[in-house]
Amino acid sequence: MSKQPQFLIVDDEQEVCNFFSYLLKQKGFVAVTANTGEEASERLKQYKFDTALVDLKLPDANGLDILKKIKQEQPDCEVIIITGYSTVKSAVEAIQLGAFDYVEKPFVDINEMESLLERSLNAKKDTEDLMIAQEELGFVVGKSQKMVSMVSAARKIAKKNITVLIQGETGTGKEVLARYIHSVSHRSEQPFLAFNCGAFTETLLESELFGHEKGSFTGATHQKKGIFEQANRATLFLDEVDSASPAIQIKLLRILETGEFLRVGGEDMCKVDVRIIAATNANLAEKVATNKFREDLFYRLDVASLNIPPLRERPEDIDLFIDYFIKKESKAKQVPSKKFSDEALTVMKQHSWPGNIRELSNTVAQALLLSRNKVIGVEDLPERVRRTLQDLDKPEEKEIPEQLTTEDVKEPGSTSSTTLAKEMIDHFESAFLPKINFREGFDFKYFLSDINNCSDVMVVKVIEAALEDTYGNQVKAAKLLGITPRALRYHLQKSKESK
Repeated sequence: MSKQPQFLIVDDEQEVCNFFSYLLKQKGFVAVTANTGEEASERLKQYKFDTALVDLKLPDANGLDILKKIKQEQPDCEVIIITGYSTVKSAVEAIQLGAFDYVEKPFVDINEMESLLERSLNAKKDTEDLMIAQEELGFVVGKSQKMVSMVSAARKIAKKNITVLIQGETGTGKEVLARYIHSVSHRSEQPFLAFNCGAFTETLLESELFGHEKGSFTGATHQKKGIFEQANRATLFLDEVDSASPAIQIKLLRILETGEFLRVGGEDMCKVDVRIIAATNANLAEKVATNKFREDLFYRLDVASLNIPPLRERPEDIDLFIDYFIKKESKAKQVPSKKFSDEALTVMKQHSWPGNIRELSNTVAQALLLSRNKVIGVEDLPERVRRTLQDLDKPEEKEIPEQLTTEDVKEPGSTSSTTLAKEMIDHFESAFLPKINFREGFDFKYFLSDINNCSDVMVVKVIEAALEDTYGNQVKAAKLLGITPRALRYHLQKSKESK
């Protein structure tokens, strides 16, 4: 006869303990209760449990601490966190610490509760279903424990009708994760709409998000539905949400609180049911601290927060991603599959991947198409990746002597650019000046014109190199160059006009 599953219920409300005890015993399971953290510790010494239901807030303990204790003493025991809406954020944190799932008080859907309890007894199958779903959706998680925990949390919160905030560097796959959340949510049969808040001016952004009435501004020749109306009953992904102006942030706050908004120039309130998944590569908490983002909106968005780790923090996943992208690109471009040489793989594993998964994907696609051999070598990799090999071959730099002050040490950018300019002048003096024969005639005006043209070309080449390093992001490229995005666009436009 198989052993009866044993459940531990830890809650300071006796009514909650009685509710779960009755529910579990009706199903033939064993239920053991505890009203405090101290009692829970005693029960863990007395019994071996299959599943524990733990309240986040206890008089003498924190539910997260009890979770850690259970996972330490009985690692095979699955933990379901009991929480209220105000502590959902902590519940999501609990999942990332190893909790199986969480339930919110009051318990409304008994059938769903029973299903959750049954699934906790088959956690291995639940994990297998997770991996199968990921393969079907083309969503590669990798082996990194950080990613596995984060995606596990994403799957759990996908079933809840709550706002999600995804944070991560450029290229980490924030939209891919958002699409995954949508695909395993209760809205999966409805559309997934993606919208980039950083791609529009404030006026256009308001119109695109909330729509406008006919005649509300010049060019508004008809009524237009905004993205929120189009996303009714569906999922809306708002990327670069930190780019929204203070005025737009107020409207976003209202729609999150009430589901209501006004079209531009409108008088009738519109009501929608939209699941919002917001994303940013900025640190919103820091922006709130510096008054660059509304605190109340931040807390509305930050109900369930997911942070995607950068690729450099999970090098163990690079091999897996390379295999995935080779298969994907080979099939899409209908070209023979290839493999990377050991040396090329070493270089790629040492590269810092500032563009994360997007950069890796582009690198694999480029190398696959440009390599003439069956094996992709270091020479087939882009220059920005090959630089890694050069850096590895360099001897370690000596530490700056303690007697030097900060004034003696120049900024890395200014030092390299000054040195480069000096090298160019030295080359000009040694290679060009000796060849000039002034007695045969020298057209200085023509020479000056050529120098100016060369200067413009060099400026554009430097900007293009910065854009390549930032994958076309003009704002980031301008920051690297120490100029404004407007100045960057001016130089690019000037170059186009001169052609």
